[in-house]
This record gives sequence, structure tokens and C-alpha cells, in this order.
Amino acid sequence: MNLGALLIILLNLWILKCNGIPLLNDTRHYSSNGYNLTIENIDLQLNAAVRQRLSELYFEIYPRLVNRFNRNAPHSIHVFIDGQNKYPFWGLAVDSKMIINAYRLHNPSSFPRYYDIFLHELAHLVQQYTTRNLVDVKWLGEGLADYVRYTYGGSNVDADWPLPDYSKKDVFNDSYKVTARFLIWLEYKYNSSVIDQLDKGLRDVTYNQNSTWKELTGKSIEQLWTDYTENPDLINKIPFIKSPTTIEMITKTFNIDNATTIEWQSDEKTNITICI
Repeated sequence: MNLGALLIILLNLWILKCNGIPLLNDTRHYSSNGYNLTIENIDLQLNAAVRQRLSELYFEIYPRLVNRFNRNAPHSIHVFIDGQNKYPFWGLAVDSKMIINAYRLHNPSSFPRYYDIFLHELAHLVQQYTTRNLVDVKWLGEGLADYVRYTYGGSNVDADWPLPDYSKKDVFNDSYKVTARFLIWLEYKYNSSVIDQLDKGLRDVTYNQNSTWKELTGKSIEQLWTDYTENPDLINKIPFIKSPTTIEMITKTFNIDNATTIEWQSDEKTNITICI
């Protein structure tokens, strides 16, 4: 290659960079047991171990979420890893697509938080709520997603993401961790089907804040919240925790079944793309 040709190539690369066009687009496809994952990466600093762990988490956790909450959830997911900080949030998931902001996650100490965020967004892909903008769907949907993050996450402690202690300033519809903690308390007091039915109601658009809680528990959400505020401890002081097996429900462990992840090539009909 002569010097002139090299200078032209370098100039073109410089123009692409100055215009914010990524010089790297590394796309990997994975498939296992009827589930497909595409990871599209434009983060030049992404550690290969992070991408590998994301694929492991997907095949370990996502099928379990689908089987529990919504068997009609998409079985093919496209994850776009943004390393250019184009998006002012940690993650976003809609339909079968997810965007993760990796700009602030280049430090290895941040990897566990990366994985926890991934689980939260996977929960949204399983939810598939059609009325996302309704107020009730927003606070409860985010609370349910953080319930998933806590219940199925293996990196909560390392990610510095504990559930908060109850505070008198908390309200049931504060969303995210506050609501998640209330839902976990509710699960212990009643049973896990309450969580499943709340999720189903949001998806089927049958959820009604004035009636659904009473139908599921015999009490209004205001009454349930009052009970919670009077005894908000999740384990040690709740009288209805009768056996260690109940406590084990929140143990943060993964049971890896050694399933092999196989790379695959998709055709035009099955390939999912994200336009940025």
C-alpha cells in the first residue's frame, strides 16, 4: 500500500470519528434451546468477559422469567451496547430490543452493576405491557422489574444494590426498589402467585388499583401498605416466616446447567436491527 492510499484511509477514519460514527460494530449471535440473542457492540473498550457473561445470564435467567411470567414473550432478543454515551440512562428495553449504556461501566468493579441492570431490562422484555405510559403501569412495572432484579440477580451485593430499609417517607408507588421491597414482603405474607397475577393484570390491562389488590389479598393496597409499615422487616421479625425454606427463596445463587451456547447466523427475516 502506497503512502497516498494510506493517508486517504486515515483521513476517512478521522472523518467518521469526528462525525460520531463508530469505527467498530461487533455483532455476535447466540442460540440455545429455542432462545436467540444478538449482541451488537460499538464500545471499543468493552471487556470480552462482559459480553460473555451477558450471554450466560440471558440463557440462565431469561427462559425462567418467560416460563414464570409470560410464555408469549419474545424468544429472540437484540442487545445494543452503546459505548458513546448517546443515551442518558443505564438501560432501556422495548419489545424485543434493549440498549445498555456502557459509557460509565468500563471499570471492572462496575461489571456486577452492569449485569444487574441487564436483568432489570430483561424483566421489561418479558412484561410486554401495551399501556406503558399509564401511571399505574409505570410505578408497578418498575417495581416488578426490580423485584426480578433482586430475586433472580446474583450480583446484587457486588453491585452495591441492596434493597433499602423501610423509611417513613416511603410510599407504595415510589416505584423501583421501594416498590420492589413491598412486593417481596407481600410475596412472603401471601404467596408468589400475587406477584404473577399483578404482572399478568398489567399485561392484560385488567389491573385496577381499586379492586385488584383486594381480589388477590382481601385488602386494598392502602391497607396492605399500612400493614407493611407496621412490620416492614422481610425476614427476622415477620411472624409468618415459618421455615428456612422460605428464606432460601431470596438466596442469590445461579444454577448453571452447562448448556452450550452456539453461534448462529440469522437470515434477513429473523435478523433484528436497531436504527440509531
